[in-house]
Amino acid sequence: MTRVLQLLDDSRDFQAHRSVEVLARGDLGPEFDVQVRTIGRGGEFRNVTSAVRGLWRQRPDAFDIVHAWGRAALTSAAVAGRWRIAFTPSRFLGPRGVGWVRAVMAYRDVHVVCTTATQRRVCVERGVPIDRAHLVRPGVEFARVRRRRDPDLRRKLGFSDEDVVVLAAGESTRAAAHEDAVTGVAIAHYLDPRFRLLLWGRGVRAGHAARRAAIAVRGGNLASVAEARLARAVEFEELLPAADAVVVTARGPVTTLPIAICMAAGLPIVSTVTYTVAELLEDRHTALMTPAGAPRRLARRLVELREDAGTQWTIADTARTEAYEYFSLTRFLDQFRAAYRQIATGAKVEVPEPAPGAGRRFHGRV
Repeated sequence: MTRVLQLLDDSRDFQAHRSVEVLARGDLGPEFDVQVRTIGRGGEFRNVTSAVRGLWRQRPDAFDIVHAWGRAALTSAAVAGRWRIAFTPSRFLGPRGVGWVRAVMAYRDVHVVCTTATQRRVCVERGVPIDRAHLVRPGVEFARVRRRRDPDLRRKLGFSDEDVVVLAAGESTRAAAHEDAVTGVAIAHYLDPRFRLLLWGRGVRAGHAARRAAIAVRGGNLASVAEARLARAVEFEELLPAADAVVVTARGPVTTLPIAICMAAGLPIVSTVTYTVAELLEDRHTALMTPAGAPRRLARRLVELREDAGTQWTIADTARTEAYEYFSLTRFLDQFRAAYRQIATGAKVEVPEPAPGAGRRFHGRV
């Protein structure tokens, strides 16, 4: 039996929350005992100090591994100092962040489990030993992904059957730059009033994006914010049947799970080019790509996509096929089973990669 504690800090995002949910619900199998603790408001521990005290009260044999999601969780696990640690950053680590992780690794047995090849490359380039930096991409729960259009949901969100609803992928963060989605769709709306924007309503910049959308078009009818409009918590997958297309407006490293979910839904995607996004999408293969920070080009791509049904079908079908092949939940669970067993026993960690035919650009080799 491998005993794992999933420890999340208060900066946890949708991707981290969903990954822990999958790992903790028993899908790893009966040979794994997984428990979850959270740090921050509403969690079991108020702060790092409280988390350290709580971990110290546990028996030394209570866990084999602490999987820390976020820097506060890693700090708590490192100070407690009683178990081997797997660490997954909840935000992209730049040079200073990697330096801090290296300092922790000098005193504790830590393996860094990255969700993108870009993050793993930065870690290795900045001094994390390559045998302690691993790549496990998030897995898509395909059972949650509904592809059929839902007219009733569209009406509840304020859209008509004739509207072209463009979904901004994922949470509104600084790196996601949903303000560019607002501007780009506003320009497309000026050219064709049927273009409308759908925002999830989560993330630290959600309010800013919503306010910008409210003033972008006269009458304030450009965008609908799903959680505000429906007055309840909404899972990201619930928004897919209301959308006709997806925009990814990232200017920096973003979490990739929402993009993979949109690929699985078979929605045509228009995206900016960044290192993390380019790991998933390729121009005119799985998406139409534009430079980051260029809303006018984004609008042009949206209009081009709307006018070309053949391109819509081609990129959406290819993206859906690649999502099912490369981002399956089975692959995600298999990789964590292997990693947890090896970390717990102190063996060399060799995370199994996808099959040789499964698209070399997804392997994330350093």
